[in-house]
Amino acid sequence: MNRPTRRTFFATALAAPVAASRMQAAAPQARYRTLGKTGLRVSEVGFGTEAVSDISIYYRGLDLGINFFDTARDYERGSSERMLGKALAARRKDVVLCSRSYTKDTKQFSADLDLSLKETGADYFDIFYIGAKDNPKDVPDDMLEAQAAAQKAGKIRFKGLSTHRIRAMEPLLARKHFDVILVPYNFTKGKFDYTPSVDEQAIEKCHKDGLGVVAMKVMAGGARFNRERNLPLKGFFDQHPGAHLSALKWVLRTPFIHTTVPRMTSVEMLEENVRAMSERYGAEDEKILIAHLRRIRPYVCRMCGACDGACPRGLPVSDLVRYVTYADGYGDFQMGYQRFQALPAEVRAVRCTDCRSCAVGCPNGVQVRDRLIRAQELFA
Repeated sequence: MNRPTRRTFFATALAAPVAASRMQAAAPQARYRTLGKTGLRVSEVGFGTEAVSDISIYYRGLDLGINFFDTARDYERGSSERMLGKALAARRKDVVLCSRSYTKDTKQFSADLDLSLKETGADYFDIFYIGAKDNPKDVPDDMLEAQAAAQKAGKIRFKGLSTHRIRAMEPLLARKHFDVILVPYNFTKGKFDYTPSVDEQAIEKCHKDGLGVVAMKVMAGGARFNRERNLPLKGFFDQHPGAHLSALKWVLRTPFIHTTVPRMTSVEMLEENVRAMSERYGAEDEKILIAHLRRIRPYVCRMCGACDGACPRGLPVSDLVRYVTYADGYGDFQMGYQRFQALPAEVRAVRCTDCRSCAVGCPNGVQVRDRLIRAQELFA
């Protein structure tokens, strides 16, 4: 056996701290922003908790400095809240914990809040959202009153609203009820010439009005189109494996976005996303995203609202395109299925194959008929 000499022993000993410092320097570092008028300091990359099945991912996220955790009453039929609560129990005061209810009924909203608190084992939520509302009429005054009462009772610290249609909800936001808004924001909604889109202008106004702005759908529903599956986008990742990282960096370059909640289902995915906080968005990222946008154009809804009411058979076109993206883009069939099954029976019974042609045209190039048929084949 070769034993180290005195010289090699000291050389190794002196090199060890250098190697350790290099490893430490290479580790991703979290950065923080202030969440609007709430004053909360939150990591730029938060944790979207759909489909997490390994609690160790949460522990690794905490180690890397993530302090913003987003869940919902419906995620994994309640198991998401239970697992997250267990992971955060010892660090509850160090993190910002958010959940939401998607119900349309005010009494159920209050019941969902109480059940969510029980499932997470938390005394309060930092933010509890009235979830997935895209029309002001879907948020009755008594639901706003119930949310305010929960805040007064100490069950929630701040009142949130999640929506896929920021412009449609502007009349409700003008009432100054909410503290935080959760909205889709990704590179398909912006312009690469940095001219603000209409959605960006509305989101920036929320920021200027003091609302905390949390971005969801930051990967555009397609930045992680499954590599294993025989989908139209297979092969893109062979050329650009970092497309998801570029997509997240694009969002973080924006000062009016305070934090993001990408879903993270593995430690590898987590660590890649955390890297986005310490890397600058650059020309190569832009080149990747422009190419990627061409590829996902036929599949990913921009949620612009142009197709609202356009289907003569009453299909909620944008919603259905989004639901099928949960399955094809995120690999989360269950979420898409649950959303589809919650639709009225007469909507679920429609088959687009019965129509000779589609009356719905998408200004952004989404192949609407193909996407709707895909949703019906998967979920109906």
